[in-house]
Amino acid sequence: MADLNTLLRWAIENSDKDKLHDEAAHAKDGGMQLKYKPAAPGQEPSKHNATLHKDDQGVSPASTPGPATPKEEKSELTTDIIDLILGKPDSATMKEKMEYATNPENDTESRVEALDDFEMLIEMIDNANNMTALKLWEPLFSLLQSDSPEIVRHALWIIGTAVQNNLKAQASFFFQDGFNKVLDAIEKNASAPATRQKGAYALSNALKYWPLASMWLSANNNRGYDALKAGVTDSAPPVRRKYAFLVGNLVMQAGTKYEGDMALPDDVKAQLVDKITAQGGKDGDLLKGLEDNGVSSALIEGMKMPDDNDVEFEENAIRALANAAEKGGLSAQEKTEAKSIWNKWDQEGQKERGFEGADAQQVTKALS
Repeated sequence: MADLNTLLRWAIENSDKDKLHDEAAHAKDGGMQLKYKPAAPGQEPSKHNATLHKDDQGVSPASTPGPATPKEEKSELTTDIIDLILGKPDSATMKEKMEYATNPENDTESRVEALDDFEMLIEMIDNANNMTALKLWEPLFSLLQSDSPEIVRHALWIIGTAVQNNLKAQASFFFQDGFNKVLDAIEKNASAPATRQKGAYALSNALKYWPLASMWLSANNNRGYDALKAGVTDSAPPVRRKYAFLVGNLVMQAGTKYEGDMALPDDVKAQLVDKITAQGGKDGDLLKGLEDNGVSSALIEGMKMPDDNDVEFEENAIRALANAAEKGGLSAQEKTEAKSIWNKWDQEGQKERGFEGADAQQVTKALS
Protein backbone atom coordinates (compact mmCIF):
# COMPACT_ATOMS: atom_id res chain seq x y z
CA MET A 1 0.00 0.00 0.00
CA ALA A 2 2.91 2.37 -0.61
CA ASP A 3 0.86 4.52 -3.00
CA LEU A 4 -1.90 5.00 -0.43
CA ASN A 5 0.62 5.92 2.24
CA THR A 6 2.15 8.49 -0.08
CA LEU A 7 -1.29 10.00 -0.70
CA LEU A 8 -2.10 10.14 3.02
CA ARG A 9 1.28 11.67 3.75
CA TRP A 10 0.68 14.38 1.15
CA ALA A 11 -2.80 15.10 2.50
CA ILE A 12 -1.55 15.54 6.07
CA GLU A 13 1.40 17.69 5.09
CA ASN A 14 -0.76 19.98 2.95
CA SER A 15 -3.63 20.41 5.42
CA ASP A 16 -4.30 23.57 7.46
CA LYS A 17 -2.75 22.37 10.73
CA ASP A 18 -4.43 25.03 12.92
CA LYS A 19 -7.82 24.19 11.45
CA LEU A 20 -7.25 20.47 11.97
CA HIS A 21 -6.33 21.04 15.62
CA ASP A 22 -9.38 23.30 16.21
CA GLU A 23 -11.81 20.85 14.65
CA ALA A 24 -10.28 17.94 16.50
CA ALA A 25 -10.61 19.82 19.82
CA HIS A 26 -14.28 20.64 19.18
CA ALA A 27 -15.03 17.07 18.23
CA LYS A 28 -13.34 15.83 21.40
CA ASP A 29 -15.46 18.18 23.55
CA GLY A 30 -18.64 16.95 21.91
CA GLY A 31 -19.19 20.15 19.98
CA MET A 32 -21.00 20.50 16.66
CA GLN A 33 -20.16 22.86 13.83
CA LEU A 34 -23.16 24.77 12.52
CA LYS A 35 -23.24 27.05 9.52
CA TYR A 36 -25.20 30.10 10.73
CA LYS A 37 -26.06 32.36 7.86
CA PRO A 38 -28.99 34.63 8.73
CA ALA A 39 -30.04 36.79 5.82
CA ALA A 40 -32.59 39.54 5.59
CA PRO A 41 -34.49 39.96 2.37
CA GLY A 42 -32.20 41.38 -0.26
CA GLN A 43 -29.06 40.75 1.82
CA GLU A 44 -26.20 38.29 1.29
CA PRO A 45 -25.99 35.38 3.79
CA SER A 46 -23.37 35.64 6.50
CA LYS A 47 -20.27 33.49 6.01
CA HIS A 48 -19.44 33.24 9.72
CA ASN A 49 -19.54 29.93 11.61
CA ALA A 50 -21.12 29.47 15.02
CA THR A 51 -20.22 26.64 17.38
CA LEU A 52 -22.87 24.94 19.50
CA HIS A 53 -21.66 22.86 22.42
CA LYS A 54 -23.62 20.13 24.16
CA ASP A 55 -23.77 22.21 27.37
CA ASP A 56 -25.16 25.32 25.72
CA GLN A 57 -28.78 24.71 26.79
CA GLY A 58 -31.17 27.33 25.52
CA VAL A 59 -28.52 29.35 23.79
CA SER A 60 -29.37 30.41 20.31
CA PRO A 61 -26.81 29.87 17.56
CA ALA A 62 -27.47 33.49 16.66
CA SER A 63 -26.04 34.71 19.95
CA THR A 64 -23.21 37.15 19.65
CA PRO A 65 -19.94 35.28 20.16
CA GLY A 66 -17.81 36.37 23.08
CA PRO A 67 -14.25 37.58 23.00
CA ALA A 68 -11.95 35.38 20.95
CA THR A 69 -9.81 33.00 22.96
CA PRO A 70 -6.11 33.29 22.12
CA LYS A 71 -4.92 30.31 20.14
CA GLU A 72 -2.40 28.01 21.69
CA GLU A 73 0.85 27.40 19.90
CA LYS A 74 0.35 24.29 17.76
CA SER A 75 3.12 21.81 17.19
CA GLU A 76 4.11 21.16 13.61
CA LEU A 77 3.59 17.73 12.03
CA THR A 78 7.13 16.59 11.46
CA THR A 79 8.31 13.87 9.09
CA ASP A 80 9.13 11.69 12.08
CA ILE A 81 5.56 11.97 13.37
CA ILE A 82 4.11 11.17 9.97
CA ASP A 83 6.44 8.19 9.62
CA LEU A 84 5.32 6.99 13.03
CA ILE A 85 1.66 7.15 11.94
CA LEU A 86 1.91 5.89 8.38
CA GLY A 87 5.19 4.03 8.33
CA LYS A 88 8.20 4.91 6.19
CA PRO A 89 8.10 4.47 2.42
CA ASP A 90 9.72 1.20 1.33
CA SER A 91 12.36 3.13 -0.60
CA ALA A 92 13.56 4.90 2.55
CA THR A 93 13.62 1.66 4.53
CA MET A 94 15.54 -0.12 1.76
CA LYS A 95 18.22 2.57 1.74
CA GLU A 96 18.52 2.50 5.52
CA LYS A 97 18.81 -1.30 5.65
CA MET A 98 21.46 -1.39 2.93
CA GLU A 99 23.43 1.43 4.54
CA TYR A 100 23.43 -0.47 7.82
CA ALA A 101 24.36 -3.79 6.20
CA THR A 102 27.33 -2.31 4.34
CA ASN A 103 28.78 -0.63 7.42
CA PRO A 104 31.61 -2.90 8.63
CA GLU A 105 31.52 -1.26 12.07
CA ASN A 106 28.19 -2.99 12.77
CA ASP A 107 28.29 -6.53 14.08
CA THR A 108 27.69 -9.38 11.63
CA GLU A 109 24.48 -10.59 13.26
CA SER A 110 22.85 -7.16 13.01
CA ARG A 111 24.03 -6.70 9.41
CA VAL A 112 22.54 -10.07 8.46
CA GLU A 113 19.27 -9.08 10.12
CA ALA A 114 19.20 -5.90 8.03
CA LEU A 115 19.76 -7.98 4.89
CA ASP A 116 16.91 -10.28 5.89
CA ASP A 117 14.63 -7.24 6.14
CA PHE A 118 15.86 -5.97 2.78
CA GLU A 119 15.20 -9.32 1.12
CA MET A 120 11.59 -9.29 2.32
CA LEU A 121 11.08 -5.82 0.85
CA ILE A 122 12.39 -6.71 -2.60
CA GLU A 123 10.09 -9.70 -2.82
CA MET A 124 7.72 -7.06 -4.21
CA ILE A 125 8.59 -6.55 -7.86
CA ASP A 126 8.21 -2.74 -7.71
CA ASN A 127 10.76 -2.53 -4.92
CA ALA A 128 13.14 -4.80 -6.82
CA ASN A 129 12.84 -2.57 -9.87
CA ASN A 130 13.51 0.52 -7.73
CA MET A 131 16.94 -0.79 -6.75
CA THR A 132 18.46 0.77 -9.86
CA ALA A 133 16.99 4.23 -9.26
CA LEU A 134 17.97 4.07 -5.58
CA LYS A 135 21.53 3.01 -6.54
CA LEU A 136 21.33 -0.10 -4.35
CA TRP A 137 22.87 -2.62 -6.74
CA GLU A 138 26.38 -1.27 -6.22
CA PRO A 139 26.45 -1.61 -2.41
CA LEU A 140 24.74 -5.00 -2.69
CA PHE A 141 27.45 -6.27 -5.04
CA SER A 142 30.11 -4.90 -2.70
CA LEU A 143 28.87 -7.31 -0.02
CA LEU A 144 29.88 -10.23 -2.24
CA GLN A 145 33.48 -9.36 -1.40
CA SER A 146 32.90 -9.64 2.34
CA ASP A 147 35.10 -11.98 4.38
CA SER A 148 31.96 -13.24 6.10
CA PRO A 149 30.38 -16.19 4.22
CA GLU A 150 27.13 -15.42 6.02
CA ILE A 151 26.96 -11.88 4.64
CA VAL A 152 27.90 -13.10 1.16
CA ARG A 153 25.21 -15.75 1.39
CA HIS A 154 22.53 -13.23 2.24
CA ALA A 155 23.67 -10.88 -0.51
CA LEU A 156 23.38 -13.76 -3.02
CA TRP A 157 19.94 -14.55 -1.64
CA ILE A 158 18.82 -10.96 -2.23
CA ILE A 159 20.17 -11.01 -5.78
CA GLY A 160 18.29 -14.21 -6.57
CA THR A 161 15.04 -12.84 -5.17
CA ALA A 162 15.39 -9.48 -6.94
CA VAL A 163 15.82 -10.99 -10.42
CA GLN A 164 13.26 -13.77 -10.03
CA ASN A 165 10.73 -13.59 -12.88
CA ASN A 166 11.68 -9.94 -13.35
CA LEU A 167 13.11 -8.96 -16.73
CA LYS A 168 13.87 -5.37 -15.69
CA ALA A 169 15.84 -6.47 -12.65
CA GLN A 170 17.62 -9.11 -14.73
CA ALA A 171 18.69 -6.41 -17.18
CA SER A 172 20.02 -4.24 -14.34
CA PHE A 173 21.88 -7.23 -12.91
CA PHE A 174 23.60 -8.05 -16.20
CA PHE A 175 24.25 -4.40 -17.06
CA GLN A 176 26.34 -4.12 -13.91
CA ASP A 177 28.26 -7.32 -14.60
CA GLY A 178 26.42 -9.11 -11.83
CA PHE A 179 26.90 -12.50 -13.48
CA ASN A 180 30.69 -12.41 -13.15
CA LYS A 181 30.46 -10.97 -9.64
CA VAL A 182 28.27 -13.87 -8.53
CA LEU A 183 30.67 -16.38 -10.11
CA ASP A 184 33.56 -14.67 -8.29
CA ALA A 185 31.70 -15.01 -4.98
CA ILE A 186 30.98 -18.69 -5.58
CA GLU A 187 34.62 -19.43 -6.37
CA LYS A 188 35.84 -17.42 -3.38
CA ASN A 189 33.55 -19.39 -1.03
CA ALA A 190 34.58 -22.85 -2.19
CA SER A 191 34.66 -24.05 1.41
CA ALA A 192 31.17 -22.73 2.27
CA PRO A 193 28.48 -25.04 0.80
CA ALA A 194 25.55 -22.94 2.06
CA THR A 195 26.97 -19.87 0.31
CA ARG A 196 27.55 -21.82 -2.92
CA GLN A 197 23.95 -23.00 -2.72
CA LYS A 198 22.69 -19.42 -2.60
CA GLY A 199 25.01 -18.66 -5.48
CA ALA A 200 23.27 -21.35 -7.52
CA TYR A 201 19.94 -19.78 -6.54
CA ALA A 202 21.10 -16.38 -7.80
CA LEU A 203 22.42 -17.81 -11.09
CA SER A 204 19.29 -19.89 -11.64
CA ASN A 205 16.93 -16.93 -11.33
CA ALA A 206 19.24 -14.65 -13.32
CA LEU A 207 19.42 -17.05 -16.26
CA LYS A 208 15.81 -18.24 -16.19
CA TYR A 209 14.23 -17.13 -19.47
CA TRP A 210 16.98 -14.58 -19.94
CA PRO A 211 17.04 -13.90 -23.71
CA LEU A 212 20.85 -13.63 -23.81
CA ALA A 213 21.64 -16.64 -21.61
CA SER A 214 23.81 -18.42 -24.18
CA MET A 215 25.94 -15.30 -24.67
CA TRP A 216 26.62 -14.89 -20.96
CA LEU A 217 27.39 -18.58 -20.45
CA SER A 218 29.88 -18.57 -23.33
CA ALA A 219 31.62 -15.31 -22.41
CA ASN A 220 35.07 -15.22 -20.84
CA ASN A 221 36.09 -18.58 -22.31
CA ASN A 222 32.83 -20.35 -21.46
CA ARG A 223 33.06 -19.39 -17.80
CA GLY A 224 29.33 -19.83 -17.27
CA TYR A 225 29.26 -23.33 -18.75
CA ASP A 226 32.28 -24.27 -16.62
CA ALA A 227 30.39 -23.10 -13.52
CA LEU A 228 27.47 -25.37 -14.45
CA LYS A 229 29.78 -28.36 -14.87
CA ALA A 230 31.38 -27.72 -11.50
CA GLY A 231 27.98 -27.20 -9.88
CA VAL A 232 26.37 -30.49 -10.96
CA THR A 233 29.37 -32.40 -9.59
CA ASP A 234 29.73 -30.33 -6.40
CA SER A 235 30.65 -32.30 -3.28
CA ALA A 236 27.62 -30.91 -1.41
CA PRO A 237 24.31 -32.59 -2.41
CA PRO A 238 22.16 -29.45 -1.86
CA VAL A 239 24.42 -27.53 -4.27
CA ARG A 240 24.24 -30.30 -6.88
CA ARG A 241 20.45 -30.31 -6.69
CA LYS A 242 20.27 -26.56 -7.35
CA TYR A 243 22.54 -26.79 -10.37
CA ALA A 244 20.73 -29.81 -11.80
CA PHE A 245 17.49 -27.87 -11.51
CA LEU A 246 19.15 -24.88 -13.19
CA VAL A 247 20.38 -26.99 -16.10
CA GLY A 248 16.88 -28.45 -16.45
CA ASN A 249 15.45 -24.93 -16.75
CA LEU A 250 18.01 -24.02 -19.39
CA VAL A 251 17.09 -27.13 -21.40
CA MET A 252 13.41 -26.24 -21.22
CA GLN A 253 13.93 -22.64 -22.34
CA ALA A 254 16.24 -23.62 -25.21
CA GLY A 255 14.63 -22.55 -28.47
CA THR A 256 12.24 -20.12 -26.80
CA LYS A 257 11.16 -17.16 -28.94
CA TYR A 258 11.35 -14.09 -26.76
CA GLU A 259 8.44 -11.91 -27.76
CA GLY A 260 6.08 -9.46 -26.07
CA ASP A 261 6.68 -9.17 -22.33
CA MET A 262 9.51 -11.71 -22.55
CA ALA A 263 11.51 -9.58 -24.99
CA LEU A 264 14.05 -6.91 -24.13
CA PRO A 265 13.53 -3.45 -25.66
CA ASP A 266 15.68 -3.13 -28.78
CA ASP A 267 17.92 -0.38 -27.39
CA VAL A 268 18.49 -2.22 -24.12
CA LYS A 269 19.24 -5.46 -25.93
CA ALA A 270 21.71 -3.73 -28.24
CA GLN A 271 23.66 -2.29 -25.30
CA LEU A 272 23.74 -5.63 -23.50
CA VAL A 273 24.87 -7.46 -26.63
CA ASP A 274 27.71 -4.98 -27.09
CA LYS A 275 28.72 -5.43 -23.46
CA ILE A 276 28.84 -9.22 -23.51
CA THR A 277 30.33 -9.46 -27.00
CA ALA A 278 33.29 -7.51 -25.65
CA GLN A 279 33.74 -10.35 -23.14
CA GLY A 280 33.71 -13.01 -25.87
CA GLY A 281 30.06 -13.98 -25.59
CA LYS A 282 28.58 -15.68 -28.61
CA ASP A 283 24.95 -15.93 -29.62
CA GLY A 284 24.23 -19.59 -30.19
CA ASP A 285 21.87 -22.46 -29.52
CA LEU A 286 21.59 -22.93 -25.77
CA LEU A 287 21.00 -26.69 -25.99
CA LYS A 288 24.05 -27.17 -28.22
CA GLY A 289 26.11 -25.07 -25.85
CA LEU A 290 25.22 -27.34 -22.93
CA GLU A 291 26.22 -30.41 -24.91
CA ASP A 292 29.38 -29.01 -26.53
CA ASN A 293 30.69 -27.68 -23.23
CA GLY A 294 30.23 -30.95 -21.38
CA VAL A 295 27.38 -29.95 -19.07
CA SER A 296 25.22 -32.93 -20.06
CA SER A 297 28.15 -35.32 -19.50
CA ALA A 298 28.79 -33.72 -16.11
CA LEU A 299 25.19 -34.38 -15.11
CA ILE A 300 25.70 -38.06 -15.87
CA GLU A 301 28.93 -38.09 -13.87
CA GLY A 302 27.07 -36.49 -10.99
CA MET A 303 24.60 -39.37 -10.93
CA LYS A 304 27.52 -41.81 -10.72
CA MET A 305 28.94 -40.21 -7.57
CA PRO A 306 28.96 -42.94 -4.92
CA ASP A 307 28.72 -40.87 -1.75
CA ASP A 308 24.96 -41.04 -1.23
CA ASN A 309 21.60 -41.90 -2.73
CA ASP A 310 20.45 -38.38 -3.58
CA VAL A 311 17.11 -39.06 -5.24
CA GLU A 312 16.23 -35.36 -5.61
CA PHE A 313 19.40 -34.64 -7.54
CA GLU A 314 18.88 -37.76 -9.65
CA GLU A 315 15.32 -36.74 -10.45
CA ASN A 316 16.40 -33.25 -11.54
CA ALA A 317 19.31 -34.66 -13.57
CA ILE A 318 17.39 -37.36 -15.42
CA ARG A 319 14.57 -34.94 -16.25
CA ALA A 320 17.09 -32.49 -17.72
CA LEU A 321 18.77 -35.26 -19.72
CA ALA A 322 15.49 -36.74 -20.98
CA ASN A 323 14.25 -33.30 -22.09
CA ALA A 324 17.58 -32.65 -23.80
CA ALA A 325 17.39 -36.02 -25.57
CA GLU A 326 13.84 -35.29 -26.69
CA LYS A 327 15.08 -32.04 -28.28
CA GLY A 328 18.08 -33.74 -29.89
CA GLY A 329 20.56 -32.26 -27.41
CA LEU A 330 22.37 -35.44 -26.28
CA SER A 331 25.08 -37.35 -28.06
CA ALA A 332 24.55 -41.05 -28.69
CA GLN A 333 26.97 -41.95 -25.92
CA GLU A 334 25.29 -39.60 -23.42
CA LYS A 335 21.90 -41.02 -24.24
CA THR A 336 23.18 -44.59 -23.77
CA GLU A 337 24.68 -43.75 -20.37
CA ALA A 338 21.58 -41.95 -19.20
CA LYS A 339 19.40 -44.85 -20.36
CA SER A 340 21.60 -47.34 -18.47
CA ILE A 341 21.15 -45.39 -15.22
CA TRP A 342 17.42 -45.07 -15.82
CA ASN A 343 16.94 -48.80 -16.42
CA LYS A 344 19.08 -49.72 -13.40
CA TRP A 345 16.61 -47.97 -11.13
CA ASP A 346 13.81 -50.32 -12.29
CA GLN A 347 10.17 -49.39 -11.74
CA GLU A 348 10.43 -49.12 -7.97
CA GLY A 349 13.52 -46.92 -8.12
CA GLN A 350 11.93 -44.72 -10.77
CA LYS A 351 8.87 -44.27 -8.57
CA GLU A 352 11.10 -43.36 -5.62
CA ARG A 353 12.53 -40.56 -7.77
CA GLY A 354 9.10 -39.22 -8.69
CA PHE A 355 8.53 -41.02 -12.00
CA GLU A 356 5.51 -43.20 -12.64
CA GLY A 357 2.78 -43.64 -15.20
CA ALA A 358 2.89 -41.35 -18.23
CA ASP A 359 5.78 -39.41 -16.71
CA ALA A 360 7.99 -42.50 -16.57
CA GLN A 361 6.91 -43.58 -20.05
CA GLN A 362 7.94 -40.20 -21.45
CA VAL A 363 11.45 -40.55 -20.01
CA THR A 364 11.76 -44.11 -21.32
CA LYS A 365 10.72 -42.96 -24.78
CA ALA A 366 13.09 -39.95 -24.78
CA LEU A 367 16.08 -42.11 -23.83
CA SER A 368 15.30 -45.02 -26.16
